[in-house]
Amino acid sequence: MDWQQLALEQAALIEQLRARIAELEAEVAALKKNSSNSSKPPSTDIVKPPKSKAKGKKRKRGAQKGHQQHLRTPFDETKIDQIVDLRLDACPSCGGKLHLTGTPRVHQQVELVDKPFIVTEYRQDRYWCEQCQCFHAADAPSGLFGPKLIALTAYLKGRAHLSYTTLKDFFRDALSISVSTGFLAKQVRKASNAMEKPYQELLDRLPTEKHLHVDETGGKENGQKRWTWLFRAADFTVFHVDPSRGSVVLEKLLGKDYAGIISCDFWGAYRKFDRLTGVALQFCWAHVIREVKFLAESKDKKVAKYGKRLLESIRKMFTTIHRDDLLERNWLRRMKVHQESILQSAWHRLPDDKDARNIAERLWNWRAEYFRFIESDIPPTNNLGGQTIRRVVIDRKVTQGTRSDWGNRWQERIWSVLATCGQQGINVMSFLNSCVESFLHGLAPPSLLCG
Repeated sequence: MDWQQLALEQAALIEQLRARIAELEAEVAALKKNSSNSSKPPSTDIVKPPKSKAKGKKRKRGAQKGHQQHLRTPFDETKIDQIVDLRLDACPSCGGKLHLTGTPRVHQQVELVDKPFIVTEYRQDRYWCEQCQCFHAADAPSGLFGPKLIALTAYLKGRAHLSYTTLKDFFRDALSISVSTGFLAKQVRKASNAMEKPYQELLDRLPTEKHLHVDETGGKENGQKRWTWLFRAADFTVFHVDPSRGSVVLEKLLGKDYAGIISCDFWGAYRKFDRLTGVALQFCWAHVIREVKFLAESKDKKVAKYGKRLLESIRKMFTTIHRDDLLERNWLRRMKVHQESILQSAWHRLPDDKDARNIAERLWNWRAEYFRFIESDIPPTNNLGGQTIRRVVIDRKVTQGTRSDWGNRWQERIWSVLATCGQQGINVMSFLNSCVESFLHGLAPPSLLCG
């Protein structure tokens, strides 16, 4: 037997096994990625990531010591329907004589009425015109539902994420109104048409905004992939449903002349849009932190040490960001120091690891886009965009998406109205009522734009 040949074959086999082990370790590491240590959305987590153990004493449940009590604001006199005076003729304990003291204590209670709606029957007299040779009658309002019930249907569908079947059950069980799911879909379509112009106003304003939070999430329309885009400005929010996740959507809605700042993640569509236009990007630091956390949790000691060191440099920067006791010039000086420290940490003793090298190269090559917030008075993360688009994720899970183009238009309009009303402190039901009322009477709809 040729022992030298056998040794060479065993050495080659060992190298193959080592390569396979490295490949399997990489696959295991990728499987360990979740929403807490990568850019993966929480909806993709098979198992929820473990909660970090809080340092110090655990808080007790309920109200905390020193917490300021918050009481509900009482209804004013214009909203009180009846007043009931509660009096005593004698002491309820001993039967003794009582003496009235001071002003009465007020307690308010809210209750539903037996029939919380009114039914109006319109009787149209018919008239014969000798000259026209035809019958005429005075116009009556169209449809079974009035403006407020149409608005309520839209609110329950859009805000409460109710299915049409659940909506039908609600009207039957709570209001004693029997309607079909098809009828309710028509009411939602009316509300969608009523919101078309206010929504278009927001859409037209987007290209003029100096700063936007932009994000996107996937969904389906009748089984086909669709993307819901979020554009959040200082005073309003626009949702847009599109079959594309590419830069063409940004070009279509913002235009090639857009010169504002976009807060976003590292998705390629934003970088392409940056090359095509004069836009300035602010990449989200929350995504970087999660990816660095993944490195810090690595079984490779060198990679873990590198991740922890870089994570500490980023943590120090955010400690300074959250300080409000620094003068502006001191804050700027410290932020510049943090910028240099993070870039140095990213390249100092860089381990032979693909993910670590990707982060280091990204921070260096796109350092202007990561540190633009220092002198631009914008947040370092796109968390506001992620929080706002969460409404879409919840609705998608509950309703399973839409089945038509008009369903997409309905969703982008109602989501935009809900988010914008929240930003501006507008009562959503009041706005929907005004929209539907104006639409049914052919009047100009209310606007969601400030000033």
